[in-house]
Amino acid sequence: MKTIIKYGLIATCALTANAFAQDFCSTAKHTGQSVQVTTNKVGTIGNVGYELWNEGGNGGSATFYEDGSFNCKMTGAKDYLCRTGLAFNSDKTHREIGHMKADFKLVKSGLSEIDYSYIGIYGWTREPLVEWYIVDNTGSQYMPGDWVAQGSSAKKHGTFEIDGAQYTVYEGDRTSYSIDGDNKYFKQYFSVRKTPRDCGTIDITAHFKKWEELGLKMGKMHEAKILGEAGSTKGPNARGEYDFPYAKVYIESDAPSSSSVAPEVSSSSTTALQGIRSVTVGSNTSLVFDAQGKFLSSFETENDAALTTAIKARFHSGVYLVKRGSTVRSITVK
Repeated sequence: MKTIIKYGLIATCALTANAFAQDFCSTAKHTGQSVQVTTNKVGTIGNVGYELWNEGGNGGSATFYEDGSFNCKMTGAKDYLCRTGLAFNSDKTHREIGHMKADFKLVKSGLSEIDYSYIGIYGWTREPLVEWYIVDNTGSQYMPGDWVAQGSSAKKHGTFEIDGAQYTVYEGDRTSYSIDGDNKYFKQYFSVRKTPRDCGTIDITAHFKKWEELGLKMGKMHEAKILGEAGSTKGPNARGEYDFPYAKVYIESDAPSSSSVAPEVSSSSTTALQGIRSVTVGSNTSLVFDAQGKFLSSFETENDAALTTAIKARFHSGVYLVKRGSTVRSITVK
């Protein structure tokens, strides 16, 4: 089985499907099998990695779905982290893995006694050991500020346009809980969005590149997950719910700016679908989109069984749109 990436097609299909891209902001809902977690746990459901962590091991629960969506409930937490996305083996850098992005939709409810909160993308690297955040929202009254830069290397690098918005970049260090045990020293990097949002696409790799331009070294990837975190500085008091009816972290190859020009599309789903249908592909080449029409990848396979296997290995169970030859159809990957 051979997987191929066609840069021109990627650029064409990504733009052609643009009318679908933000549909999840209004139509998303949890689908597929789920697992409820009430204690600290790292696991997988389908091909989605998840983790629930509470300082002290209690104070909340979480429900994770095989489509990547999840629900976080704080019932009296001191520091609570709930997340899903991609898990790695700490043997490759982000450049070796590929261009990472994430789509999310957030619904907050019943929040109280939350003194600090990070909602966005979260992960760790090894060699060096780094805890990193891309913060697009919060459950507290204000977005995180200069106080996030702590420790001997604390620094506010400034505010930059990253991925089409203004983010302030911070650096710090701590000796605390980590993926390699307690009382470990590690670096911390933050990108904090100036204007919070409840839904959208985050270009994770764009932040990595900006950090590296600023001299913040990234190591080998351990994870990249959509995160809901809440904490209370006055004890186990944080309460409320972060619901993510849509949450996907995925790898998308870089497409050169000189790639093929996409057909012009309007904002209607019908026009976007017509644009997808207008792309010419070989008889064994399948273009794969998620259920909202966002282009994911292209595969060269001999039959549907091989294509289903390839999609499941690269992504996870769910419903996908497939363009092959002149036909656009949906398939279910279990």
